[in-house]
Amino acid sequence: MSITVLTLTNRTPAPERDVFLKGFLALPKTLYPRERRTQDTKAEKAILNGTHPLSGEFTVRAYLAVDDGASPQGRCVLTYYPDDPAAYVGFFECVEDLDVCRALLSAAEAQARADGKEKLVGPLNASFWIGYRFKVENFDEHFTGEPDNLPYYADFWEACGFTVSERYYSNYLRSPTPEDPSEKWEKRLQRALDKGYEIRSLERGKFDEALRDIYRMLVRLYAKFPAFKLISEEQFTALFGSLKYVVDYECVLLGYKDGELAGFFVCVPNYGTLVDGDLSLRDLPAILRIRRNCKEYVILYIGVDRKHLGLGGAFAQTIRQIGQNKGAGSIAALIHEGNSSGVFFRELTTHTARYVLLEKAL
Repeated sequence: MSITVLTLTNRTPAPERDVFLKGFLALPKTLYPRERRTQDTKAEKAILNGTHPLSGEFTVRAYLAVDDGASPQGRCVLTYYPDDPAAYVGFFECVEDLDVCRALLSAAEAQARADGKEKLVGPLNASFWIGYRFKVENFDEHFTGEPDNLPYYADFWEACGFTVSERYYSNYLRSPTPEDPSEKWEKRLQRALDKGYEIRSLERGKFDEALRDIYRMLVRLYAKFPAFKLISEEQFTALFGSLKYVVDYECVLLGYKDGELAGFFVCVPNYGTLVDGDLSLRDLPAILRIRRNCKEYVILYIGVDRKHLGLGGAFAQTIRQIGQNKGAGSIAALIHEGNSSGVFFRELTTHTARYVLLEKAL
């Protein structure tokens, strides 16, 4: 089988663009069963057409590998940011054929080198805020907000000269019980309360206000994360405003000191892949059922202002108490190796999933 790699840019004429987009968007549906699809077709199309809320921040060039019969076999997107010596590769999908992967990544690499880039980084789906990382173990489970991919992707990239630059993990946690040791975290919570901190669940009707407060703290705390790029408050709310429909408000914790936000702790019910990709009306009953009677939560975001270090332990004890009352387990999601938040709930961990970010010098 011979492979041809097609390219889509903002100069591609409409008839060719339509054919390319059809093949690009269709490929994941041939690789994953419906219950494992996390593809957001609308967002992908907007990125390729330059109409996504973040499109003004980057430029993209998409690649589609096709066989002799013009059937899609692989795809990826090359992303550039102004004044960034790195180029980013994402939206990667590929049949289990290393030659297809090599053809795609070689095309992206050649273009990036010709444009003076110093390295390729990925997978990163156009933006840190949209999605990045390959999953490398625990493929039988998927939680809301988790990267998902086929098991051979990271191995294929390494065979093409990429090396792991960053590692991450998620801890699956059983439901806390009264018998679990928690004295350390109880003391952290009481110490915070004694110092005048107030920890409360998010009130309905105040989601938008809280999201703006979280944004202002998040962009400071995440500024040194790999592949981080600053976005505006308006862009942030456009991306994450829909969380208001899926969060359990009791499990979104906000910590205040003297009336100012000092930290946040955001959990959502584990909907699996139901809310990660293309939504369908037939998914609504399952989403509502999980939200009403959730038995597992995903801890997606933890942030504590540097002036208030130690508040994370108070958050952890508060959410432990809520989990115990609900009889629910949880997943401490997507923790960067070495991050101090990995110590929370360690004694409740039953198993772990792992992820990587890779790069290749040019």
